[in-house]
Amino acid sequence: MAAVKVDTERKPGSQVVLSVEVDADQVSRSIDQAYSRLAPRVRIAGFRPGKAPRPMVEREIGWSTLRQEALDLILPTAYNSALDEAGLDPIDVPRVEVQQFDRGQPMKFTATVSIKPEITLKDYNDIRVPRPQTEIGDHDVDEAIERLRNRYAELHAVERPVQAGDFLTVDTHIVKSGAVLIGESQTDAQLEVDKERLIPGLSEGLIGQVQGETRDIRLTLPADYPKKDLAGSDVVFRITVKSIKERRLPPADELPQLMTPSEAAPGTPARQTLEELRHDIREELQDAASRGDEQRFENDVLKALEERMEVEVPEALIEREVNRRVRELEGRLEEQGLKMDRYLQYTNTSLDVLQAEQRPQAVQKVRLELALETVAEREGLTVSDAEVEEAVTNALAEEDHAGHRHGDLRTADPVRAYFRHQLLMRKTIDFLSAVASPESSDTMEPPPAAKELEGAGKSASRGEQKPKGKKQR
Repeated sequence: MAAVKVDTERKPGSQVVLSVEVDADQVSRSIDQAYSRLAPRVRIAGFRPGKAPRPMVEREIGWSTLRQEALDLILPTAYNSALDEAGLDPIDVPRVEVQQFDRGQPMKFTATVSIKPEITLKDYNDIRVPRPQTEIGDHDVDEAIERLRNRYAELHAVERPVQAGDFLTVDTHIVKSGAVLIGESQTDAQLEVDKERLIPGLSEGLIGQVQGETRDIRLTLPADYPKKDLAGSDVVFRITVKSIKERRLPPADELPQLMTPSEAAPGTPARQTLEELRHDIREELQDAASRGDEQRFENDVLKALEERMEVEVPEALIEREVNRRVRELEGRLEEQGLKMDRYLQYTNTSLDVLQAEQRPQAVQKVRLELALETVAEREGLTVSDAEVEEAVTNALAEEDHAGHRHGDLRTADPVRAYFRHQLLMRKTIDFLSAVASPESSDTMEPPPAAKELEGAGKSASRGEQKPKGKKQR
């Protein structure tokens, strides 16, 4: 390690400016090392390789090239020595500015780094949060049965006037100021007579129309109508009804026979009666409600914890979380065969706007993780290597089962660091949950995080994720 002199200056936003000086002897050694690296590449007429006088070789190399090579050699070592001298553990890559680097002179440079912020966290042992307990009743089961009946509904042609809920085949024209608008006509269009889906007033105007009838329906197009030049305009929809179909729901007691085996709850036998179906639906709804109750409870606990914390969140951590969220979105889009630039084009937005939209949630997540890390440190909560190994193995097994093989990532440092962090956050939330509601309860299992594993693996291969600690220039 290089011997250095360091002065530190604390700045807002958990930033520290290191003013570093390296003595002239070490500068000379770095120049000599740089010369030794570059000299073999130089060929000078009249001299065998390596035999030309150094001044001639240096003139051929050029001082700017030699200086940059020497800087590349000395800066990482000097920077790490400065971190050790100042006792700092940065959380981002430094911004380095070299003020002086020349022969026979000490080297002087500054490095601006972000460090973990100072956190003021009040006592959290007095957090008390009631656990919600949602009970599934017959009405909830009835609604689920009705949703199933609608899923298996069939359409039947009818010879009667249009009623709400019917499905129509129609020809449409839009008339404005007495003229049919070119490009706004449709033939054999399919529509459902549902006032929630159609332009306001259109559904009501169709009621009572009979097959073969053409009817003019006067409407004012809404302000958010897709064609901006027509938004808010008074127009006439000229609609000819060509067919009318009604939705017919199957009797509830036929549902068990209509459902395919893949729709049944895992591990359950083929359903034969409506009562068995209702029983299974009640259990599924209760399980979902219990998970929702637990999630709401944990959110309330975390909100109470955050209210007890004061911290100035470093911009570096916010930017890192925003970028992670954008990469996560990009990964989901790629799974659907859509590139990020095309997505931005479709949504009429930009990367800067997207990042700005992600910022509030990123700030909240960083604040919560800082609070949880502080609790874990105070309470001595840790995650063993065996726990990390189990989590990574399980996630890899799920990835392989889903057909996404990414090689053996089990030993990749970014992957293991990610799972260690996730497990520690989970363990800390469980600890706080027990504090907030001492009665015994089952906690939610951490999510499989298969997508995060894939992202961590890709990042490991790209070298994007770096472990905390000393950073190279």
